[in-house]
Amino acid sequence: MKSNILFLLCICYSLTYAKAQYVSQSENPIANFAWDENDTSRYLGHYRYEQAYQLIEDMLTDKRSLDFADAIYAVENCMYDGTLDYSSYVAELRRITIGINQMATTVSAPNRDVALNYAIYLFYTTPCPLNRFHPYEYDDASLLKDAGFIGGMVTHLLKTGKGTCHSLPYLYKIIADRVGARAYIALAPLHSYIRHQDANGKWWNFETTVGSFSRSSFIMESFHVREEAIRSGLYMTNLTAKETIVQCLYDLLCIYEHKTGFYSNDFVRKCYTLGLKYHYPDNLHTRRINDLKYQLDKKAWKKGLRSKEEVFNDPRLRREYDYLYQEKERFNNMGYHAYTLEEYSQKYQEAMNYLQTKKQSE
Repeated sequence: MKSNILFLLCICYSLTYAKAQYVSQSENPIANFAWDENDTSRYLGHYRYEQAYQLIEDMLTDKRSLDFADAIYAVENCMYDGTLDYSSYVAELRRITIGINQMATTVSAPNRDVALNYAIYLFYTTPCPLNRFHPYEYDDASLLKDAGFIGGMVTHLLKTGKGTCHSLPYLYKIIADRVGARAYIALAPLHSYIRHQDANGKWWNFETTVGSFSRSSFIMESFHVREEAIRSGLYMTNLTAKETIVQCLYDLLCIYEHKTGFYSNDFVRKCYTLGLKYHYPDNLHTRRINDLKYQLDKKAWKKGLRSKEEVFNDPRLRREYDYLYQEKERFNNMGYHAYTLEEYSQKYQEAMNYLQTKKQSE
């Protein structure tokens, strides 16, 4: 039962992600090939996406210092059409950072690092003045309303005290970086969580959505993580500082598709190409596969080809088709797990039923 509940509470950014996975496996995705997807004049506030991209690129290419909080703000400001208040965002992070440092001095721990991580844990899970006596909660309302899309925003979490397995570990990482604690984001299919060490060198998996610790074997079972995925570094490994920043590129693309409807154009290609230079996460790979598939389909459409057989008779398009599926196979061999649309629909309905039952019992 615990496995099912954890999965249900960890489908942040889920419909967008599941849609991306489904499109990448579909032979005939629905698309309007008559559109000029590179005509960005139709996108309100496109310049903000470019600004967010440039900031992230500057961080990854060492033109400016890595700052996960700033990268997140730039990305989420696109979602809110430039209306976020940066000074309030920074002030709230500063308030939490000062409080965590103070809490750590009152914690009995073998070293400063353990004390800081324990202080963040208490801030997340225990009523205290720093969290205004309201520990962070899972954002049920966002899951019911938009599949956790808004709940996945760190700025939303800071304002409401409610988040998902996207925003909750992200904020933990921001706080840890700012107080000097060693903690890392780790990924599983449709999920992210925090890893940190104790004084004896043992690694702990902190599930920020439920406020408890999980065994690695439990995560493998719950999220269908194969051993080869761990060996390849695809899942359940500590993200480096730059790999963490790369996740912001995926978030930017999720918001971009959410606001514009496009998952394939020059901007999308620029984002995933940059990210894949520094990390090879499943979400950016899926974006790349979607883009390659869309472009292949559009070329076939322009040539009047309407079936796989007709595409195979075109030497150039056949090469592109073979390359696309070779890339998918190579990634599958790394241990990638893609939920089918049917699997995801079932899990999503279970989540809805669980939350409705929970709401009625309150």
